[in-house]
Amino acid sequence: MSNQQSEAGVFINGKAQIIEMLKFMSSDERETLIHNIRIKNPTLANELMSQSLTFDHIGKLNEHELTIMFQYVSAPILGVALKNVAPDIQRKILSLANRTYAEEAYKIMITPIGNEKRDISRAQNKILSILVSLSKRKQIDLH
Repeated sequence: MSNQQSEAGVFINGKAQIIEMLKFMSSDERETLIHNIRIKNPTLANELMSQSLTFDHIGKLNEHELTIMFQYVSAPILGVALKNVAPDIQRKILSLANRTYAEEAYKIMITPIGNEKRDISRAQNKILSILVSLSKRKQIDLH
């Protein structure tokens, strides 16, 4: 019997379960688990780290990392992505951007749009993919 099946023949996706667990762990627990996996399998550790990121991680980026992110994310995309984020995180992120960029993002952020839930999700996923790419190029640290 395959290692992805239990005795009853039920499919078990261990990687997906780890990814879900990582989303709910504290940053210290998450970092420890990723570090331990990286020792045995660096490729798997990188994959788990990138797939378990949530948009909440944007609030954990430092000033330098956010400044780099602004170079790769257009203001309208950031504005849509920040629509349902906590006001203190919105303020932190927009206060670090240059004035024109921040104003453009804020204008989009407060403007109602059709199918908002879908568009917010798309914008947040776009930013997450950019952050993963920047992390792979060692421009930012997502740990």
